[in-house]
Amino acid sequence: MKSRLRRCTARAVVLGLVTLAVAVGGATAGLQAALADGVITACRHKSGYLLVPSPGKACKKAEQTMIWNVRGPAGPAGPAGNPGPAGAQGEVGPTGPAGPPGPPGPSGPSGPSGKIASIESLNGIPCKTAGDTAGAVSVETEIDGAIVLSCEETAAPPPPPPPSGAAELVLNEIDYDQVGADSDGFVELYNAGDSAADLAGHAIVFVDGSDGEEYLRKLLSGTLASGAYLVVSVDAQNGAPDGVALLDGDKQLLDALSYEGPITAATIEAQTYDLVEGTALPASVADSNTAAGSLARIPNGSDTNDAATDWAFTATTTPGAANVAG
Repeated sequence: MKSRLRRCTARAVVLGLVTLAVAVGGATAGLQAALADGVITACRHKSGYLLVPSPGKACKKAEQTMIWNVRGPAGPAGPAGNPGPAGAQGEVGPTGPAGPPGPPGPSGPSGPSGKIASIESLNGIPCKTAGDTAGAVSVETEIDGAIVLSCEETAAPPPPPPPSGAAELVLNEIDYDQVGADSDGFVELYNAGDSAADLAGHAIVFVDGSDGEEYLRKLLSGTLASGAYLVVSVDAQNGAPDGVALLDGDKQLLDALSYEGPITAATIEAQTYDLVEGTALPASVADSNTAAGSLARIPNGSDTNDAATDWAFTATTTPGAANVAG
């Protein structure tokens, strides 16, 4: 008999829970308030029904108050999920302070030996003049054997004219000997062609006739207009003989002059050149330290490839202008 009553009681409880769900459906406000608090309070009637009182109401004296949590205690954390996609790049922050210097890098390869092949090999290498302008090293050998090294400023190029036709550069005048102490010597270049001449890579090279070796070089740059002159200041040697040559960037001989004797085997950068055009200029036709003047092409710019015909001594020096006889 007792066992039957227990089964009936258990059945009544189940029926009461179902009735609670129905009752809650009619008391939505009370259930929502209970859920919000996380605790459900219900009143157990003696009939076995569970009723959720309205908000602010309490169970009657004949009813049993029952309270239970909506949720049980939190369980252990589950495993970490997969990483989400990377977010957008943030703004660049300010530059931080400079770090300490890094370790020194490896040493570079050893350079060539500091020895030079000859003093003459220094001719034409770049240098800076006392005025901090670009120049080239000039090596000069005095009569007494003294060697003079100087940094000569590269001749300033004339303004470039519009191109047309062909250029024809010639050595046009040279003053290598002056009355008294030598000074203010020059070599004049003339463009006898009908178009501008590009002087890049060109050089005026001076040769000592005693050994046929180069002793001085003047580098050129820029352009020279048709019919224009370029005057290069230089005190060339006045031995017997000496010579001057005009070379282009490919070491081609464009023009030459031997004075006070012929030089037919000049050595310039390991190449041999003949500095006599046609018939050599007679030794008697020479610049002088007793009379002012220069050697010049007469008429101006004349080039028949015969030195004895084209060159003459003139008492009127005309650097930067047309030559005149006299």
